[in-house]
Amino acid sequence: MKFFSIAALALLCYSCNRKTSLERNMQMRSVYNDAAGNPVLLGIHTAKDLQQAPYNEWFNKNKDLYKIDSATADKFKLLVKDKKFEIFMGTWCGDSKREIPRIFKLLEYSGVRASQLTMVMLDNRDSVYKQSPGHEEKDKAIHRVPTLIVYDGKKEMNRIVEVPVISLERDLLLILTGQQYEPSYEAATYLLNLTASKQLAVIKQDSGAIISILKNLSRNSAELNSLGYVWMAAGNMDKAWLAFDFNAALYPKNANVYDSLGEMYIRRNNKAAARVNYNKVLLLDPGNAHAAKMLAILQ
Repeated sequence: MKFFSIAALALLCYSCNRKTSLERNMQMRSVYNDAAGNPVLLGIHTAKDLQQAPYNEWFNKNKDLYKIDSATADKFKLLVKDKKFEIFMGTWCGDSKREIPRIFKLLEYSGVRASQLTMVMLDNRDSVYKQSPGHEEKDKAIHRVPTLIVYDGKKEMNRIVEVPVISLERDLLLILTGQQYEPSYEAATYLLNLTASKQLAVIKQDSGAIISILKNLSRNSAELNSLGYVWMAAGNMDKAWLAFDFNAALYPKNANVYDSLGEMYIRRNNKAAARVNYNKVLLLDPGNAHAAKMLAILQ
């Protein structure tokens, strides 16, 4: 009787652990259909998943078309053997569709094994913007996709953000040889590092000097706008406000920066501030239907 009880308990524990494992795998690998009915992959996936319809239409084509700079790639073939690579992408993202097939082709050419690579698919819906079901992106400052992170052990060496600065081969050579390399979107990277090292109150006090620095780093208003939405989806409303507010200071004649501030204030239940910003949108873009609609709702 005692033996039966122990065996039954062991079987029950096995079943529970197996169920938990299955549930975890389901969470890590999932799919949803967007508003247009297109399937979107989420969580941890492999290249094999991208070689299935409908993703294979762009994955195989762009991979075949890419011509590797073998002269440069051959210089870091021996350096990739003990490295780990992590990719964050979205099957909804045009940049991911272009760059990911190229990255896979280059890593395969360089001898990177499947066990060295993790690929995480991120969401594009507002409430979970650039997040994965398992939140592998947490604390990794993912604000643009695709992002390729190179690790030496557990330490990040550097990353390629959205697009290479020079080329995939030359950028990876700089990273793998430990040379100076600044990825694209320096303004967002600067603000990410700043908020990680300083309290928000201190940053606000130094806002004038920070805006001067950001003016020299920011390429366009989309850079900090995207970062603001990433922070907002993650529930970091103070950081989101900082990104949107700095963006408005950098691009005061851009209607969209005030639209983003308006949305942020709505989420913070500050209707008065939201109205102020949607009115700014209409001053810059009198025909903006969304701003007019939001002002009507906020009356």
